[in-house]
Amino acid sequence: MSTTESGVKSRTQPKWLAPAAKATPVLKFQNSLTKTKTDFIPKEGRRVTWYNCGPTVYDASHMGHARTYLSMDIIRRVLEDYFKYDVLFVQNVTDIDDKIILRARQQYLFENLKKETTQLDEKIIQQAEEAWLEFANAKLKKLDARLVSLATSNWPEFVKKMTPEEVAKALVLDEKYKMISSALDASYVAIQNAKANLQKGVTGKEASDELLVASQDIVSAWLDARKGQEVNDPKVFRDLPAFWEQEYFKDMEALNVRAPDVQTRVSEYIPEIIDYVQKIIDNGYAYAADGSVYFDTSRYDGHAGHHYAKLEPWSKGDTALIEDGEGSLGSKLQGKKSPNDFALWKTSKPGEPVWDSPWSQGRPGWHIECSVMASAVLGENMDIHSGGVDLAFPHHDNELAQSEAHFDCKQWVNYFLHAGHLHVEGQKMSKSLKNFITINEALKTYTARQLRIFFLLHQWDAKMDFKKSSMQETIQLEQFMKNFFDNTKAIVYKVQNDGTRGATESADGSITHRFREPEQQLLKLLQDKQDAVHAALCDSINTPVVMDELVDLISNTNKYMNANGAKGVNIHILNKVAKWVTSMLKIFGVADNGVEIGFGAAAGQSSGNTEEVLMPYLQALSSFRDQVRNGARNKIEHTEFLKMCDSLRDNQMVDLSVSLDDQEDGVALVKLVPREELIQAREKKLAIAAEKEAKKAAAAAERERKRLEKLEKGKLAPSEMFKSSDEFSKFDESGFPTHSKDGEEVTKSRKKKLQKEFDMQKKLHEEYLKEMSKSA
Repeated sequence: MSTTESGVKSRTQPKWLAPAAKATPVLKFQNSLTKTKTDFIPKEGRRVTWYNCGPTVYDASHMGHARTYLSMDIIRRVLEDYFKYDVLFVQNVTDIDDKIILRARQQYLFENLKKETTQLDEKIIQQAEEAWLEFANAKLKKLDARLVSLATSNWPEFVKKMTPEEVAKALVLDEKYKMISSALDASYVAIQNAKANLQKGVTGKEASDELLVASQDIVSAWLDARKGQEVNDPKVFRDLPAFWEQEYFKDMEALNVRAPDVQTRVSEYIPEIIDYVQKIIDNGYAYAADGSVYFDTSRYDGHAGHHYAKLEPWSKGDTALIEDGEGSLGSKLQGKKSPNDFALWKTSKPGEPVWDSPWSQGRPGWHIECSVMASAVLGENMDIHSGGVDLAFPHHDNELAQSEAHFDCKQWVNYFLHAGHLHVEGQKMSKSLKNFITINEALKTYTARQLRIFFLLHQWDAKMDFKKSSMQETIQLEQFMKNFFDNTKAIVYKVQNDGTRGATESADGSITHRFREPEQQLLKLLQDKQDAVHAALCDSINTPVVMDELVDLISNTNKYMNANGAKGVNIHILNKVAKWVTSMLKIFGVADNGVEIGFGAAAGQSSGNTEEVLMPYLQALSSFRDQVRNGARNKIEHTEFLKMCDSLRDNQMVDLSVSLDDQEDGVALVKLVPREELIQAREKKLAIAAEKEAKKAAAAAERERKRLEKLEKGKLAPSEMFKSSDEFSKFDESGFPTHSKDGEEVTKSRKKKLQKEFDMQKKLHEEYLKEMSKSA
């Protein structure tokens, strides 16, 4: 080979060796359409279309609602912020519904009665009594007829008869019994009080309001039965849902739930609903009857490849579920071919809102509303539909059927996600069980962050039990994480400012890096946890496993920090761990987006201008400086300086939300911690110190008591101690007994014991004399 050839070859790039790809998990979802975990394959690559069933706005949102909306928010955040999908999230507000109509009408009639009633009189009391009897007969009808008769004739006797055993029987017959009984009892007491007030001449508006407010549920139903059909002002049916819709979004904002990308409202989609229903009729899957339109389940199921009740085929024909889905007003409509058919359009009766349609002046059925709004935005097929598991049948099954009937397609939804049930202290949440918790009430006890962490600890599609004990564990976990973040930031800051630049100096003055075996192990652990978290998120967004992995990583990192201290840690790896943990908590909505490490800004930090922020800290520094200077000028003891330092740490810095954590090397770790938390820690520390001092004082008092007791015993001279005894008759010159009372010499064994007692008393007496000489 020539020199020229060799030179040419040496300048040629060698063959590149392609790295072997490592197999990684793919995202799967627990899909209610298959009841299995299926690979998630969006129909348009990175773009995901998603419709979530929104609230029916007629009352305050409760923790059952939070179970769905917070859980779906976590999944949405993971899809958007972790898997980086472009999600189009659509959610409705149902503002036309039987529950809304009844609540709006009854509230309107009740408020009018309350306004018109300016004083307490016989008439309003009689009305309340009539309403009470009507309510009792209607609501207690599931009980034995004899019990109903007793309740309506002698309520106090009925209450006595309803022992815990009888109440348990009643709950089997009607799970709402306790709620019904509570309403009847409150109204009964109010009626008796009203009668007493009338006899005493207390007839003002305050007295009448007291009666009506206590009987509101009962009187409202009574009014609605008599005057409900007269309510025809559309504003009545708009104002109630408008109010509760606003309250719902306030609750969602308080829970840090992301707002939908597109929000739809039923009342704004009436023309689309009418067109949608007509298309279903045209396709042969619906029929008109008596002004209403019904979906023909028999015609649809099995026809042209269609299937009814895809989600819960075993629930077909469940009359109770079907009637509940039709609503209390809709279930009374006539003209169905089959009890399994459901209303797409309901003809309105007097006292109900109306819109013109080809079939009647009426309103849409509940199920059709979601189908139309979702289709209007997302079209004939979507990636994800979600909601609470309690909506699976009939609501979601009916949605699927009518949508696939409208588009005459085989699959309207590709993935159906259902959030699991929520229980409270082991029981289903219910007003009747008095364990009903609104979101607003929950947020008075726990922070939004704590609730979100609690939700993360439970799989989104499993049953979740909202318990005080579990929430306490959640609070402890939150504190555990916060302590980790605070310690990490403090150590990193300390190393960055101690002049070492993160290196370790040897005795000979040389320096070395801090990437040793402990750092390699920590870095490997981080990488393992990142893989494990990814696998868990791919496994149908398994957040409980993710949280376990994060906790384990934090625990091991804490051990690393404790073992090495600020002088031995590698802050780059420490930073990397803390930032990654924070990034995962950001994705879940637990940590603020603007923070690198931790949950967010420490409580007590101001958002004002520089002077407002810095001045309290500068004043504390200046005050401490003044104390030190004055102490030095006055040549105070060095211990006084230490007391000043402790006071700065325990008082001024606490008020500024600053924790000074003293370390063995004499350099404190500086942390920003909520003031309330520091005050609690200080009070606990003081309480422990006080308890220690109290024990010390008690021990000193006990020692003094024993000392005085010994002195008291020592008053008696040993020469006199046996002379008062009847046991002896003769003594030697020192007062030691020599003969018993019978004149016999004291035995050797007895002498030995007596000598011990004598010597002990001699010692006590000498100590007594010594103490007396001191006091003299």
